[in-house]
Amino acid sequence: MKTFDIHSDSLNYDFSYNPDETKFLQKNIKNKKNITVDDIRRIALWKLDRVLDVSEETISNLQKIAVQKDIILKSDLVLSTLNMLTSSNGIGFPMASAILKFIRPDIFPIIDVRAYRTIYGKKIYSSQYTIEKYIAYVEKIYEISKSLNIELSQVDEQLYCFDKEHNGKI
Repeated sequence: MKTFDIHSDSLNYDFSYNPDETKFLQKNIKNKKNITVDDIRRIALWKLDRVLDVSEETISNLQKIAVQKDIILKSDLVLSTLNMLTSSNGIGFPMASAILKFIRPDIFPIIDVRAYRTIYGKKIYSSQYTIEKYIAYVEKIYEISKSLNIELSQVDEQLYCFDKEHNGKI
């Protein structure tokens, strides 16, 4: 492993890491008197390379999902929105499902490694998420909700806690 030697090495690199967000943060946070928790969250997302970017069409679809009373999981609107979300910068299935859950907790649970592992007995990796797997997972959550008479919005949370208690680290 090479370590930096102040006497023989130079530092003349072009730093490029989340360039648009870096510029925004440098401009808007530097010497800011009123730092907010949202500023800290934005810096954390920058550091985690999780700058999110969604299209106006995606936002519009989310707004429709939020207010449409008879929305169903396999509707064209939902499937299209899931595709748009997971194609957006910084959003995978766990994040997309979290967005959808906060908008419509009566329809969408969050898919994450812990809840998934509790149901299927194995860890899911980011490269393995698909719409089909998400829908199958959601249908399983619906089944658990109905069988155990637990609100749908709580099932994924309960599975997460169950996994944490019984299965330890991921």
